[in-house]
Amino acid sequence: MTEKKSTHIRKEEIVQAAFNVLGKGGARALTIAAIAKTAGMSEANIYRHFKNKDDIYRALVDFIGAAVMGKAATVAAGSRKPLEKLETIFFSHMALIEEHPGMPRLIFSEDIRLGNRKLGEKISSRLRGYVETLSGIIAAGVDEGDFREGLSPRETALTFLGLIQSTALRWTIGSESFDIKVEAGNLWSNFMRLVC
Repeated sequence: MTEKKSTHIRKEEIVQAAFNVLGKGGARALTIAAIAKTAGMSEANIYRHFKNKDDIYRALVDFIGAAVMGKAATVAAGSRKPLEKLETIFFSHMALIEEHPGMPRLIFSEDIRLGNRKLGEKISSRLRGYVETLSGIIAAGVDEGDFREGLSPRETALTFLGLIQSTALRWTIGSESFDIKVEAGNLWSNFMRLVC
């Protein structure tokens, strides 16, 4: 007899299945039927845990918020030096993109952002919070001498985020045709030469 899974575990499985569908086929491929097939469960089971597709989209954005922005906030609150914090955030964000190729497809999808204003605002709000967190780390790094004097924290944070977003976009458009870990290492080394 198989053990019944908790609602929390089932929801996680559905979110991961949705990311898998997004990663393979983009936003237009994200249907309840495709999610159910990928998760190995019935459509009725999906509806037991999520009211509709918009509810799943919200769960996906919440996952990204916790995995990316939540991790950044946790790292920022730690006791390491600002440069180490920024490096940890950069490589963990890149690793998450590699693990969940559907993440950039969700963030960059006009169908999702423009088709659901509240969801678009939620994504935008999360990104603003992320930039604020990064700016705080960079400002502390300038004060402590980790980064060049006179470096603008906000613009440097946006540059940092731009490295991640442009890499994610190129990797997604190119059907994952390059090693994102190698690219991340090269970009990080160059970024350090620019800011230190």
